[in-house]
Amino acid sequence: MLNNMPVNDKKIDTKRKIIFIIIGIICIISIILAVVFQVLQQATPQPVQIEEKEVIDFNLVFDNKLNQQDYIIKTLEKLDETKDIIYPRFDVTEKVDRKFELDIKIPAINIDNSVIDDINKEIDEIFIEKARNIITSEEEKETIYTVEYTAYINANILSLVIRSNLKEGSNAQRVLIKSYTYNLTTNELIDIDEMLSIKQLNKTAVQNEINNIVAQKAKEAQNLIDLGYEVYERNLQDEMYKIDNVDNFFYGPNGVLYVIFAYGNNSYTTEEDIVTFE
Repeated sequence: MLNNMPVNDKKIDTKRKIIFIIIGIICIISIILAVVFQVLQQATPQPVQIEEKEVIDFNLVFDNKLNQQDYIIKTLEKLDETKDIIYPRFDVTEKVDRKFELDIKIPAINIDNSVIDDINKEIDEIFIEKARNIITSEEEKETIYTVEYTAYINANILSLVIRSNLKEGSNAQRVLIKSYTYNLTTNELIDIDEMLSIKQLNKTAVQNEINNIVAQKAKEAQNLIDLGYEVYERNLQDEMYKIDNVDNFFYGPNGVLYVIFAYGNNSYTTEEDIVTFE
């Protein structure tokens, strides 16, 4: 019968066979390539997925308590066994018309050693003494004074940060920030170099990030100055921005490092720059 098929039908049948063969070859090649790709993908090391840490806004961290983050504190020599290792030593909310309005929670570190003694004395001198002066002052000027704090423990590192907000009479408002970071194992204060080592942060990269953030803030401030506003003007050449000179930093929630430039520590301003590192 095949011999009796028309020539055109034979040609069409041959073309169909060739097409089917080509399609079959393509399918086989596709399967082989898919298998090879799968094998290679399994053999190739996949990039490690690094979980990003949540960076909580610095203004939201102040909760006036110690956050242990599930860290079990080993036995410490306390000054007062009835209190936590961070507690509000001076807790006052009081208002006297035409004199002052206070809302202050000033902490103390409840550890018995000379390093902590010095820290507590400094906290007294900076924050508590100011409150006493406001309360006992006979000057006729209205003063608003608030103090808040927070403390976090990451591994064996305790970090405390205190912030005060002061408005005295006609003086400009002022925000002051002070921090202390302390190794609970060695009973020593931690400086910025050791903090960067703990966080495994590259010093040059940290310096570059500080430079970038402060330069951006300086530009924003200059734009406002050009429009006639009175705002704090940053000096980008100031030695305070060198990482080796940083002494105000906070090791806080989720192990995030907050580097703090609190301009109110030395001037009457509420301006601050906070540079964070995960």
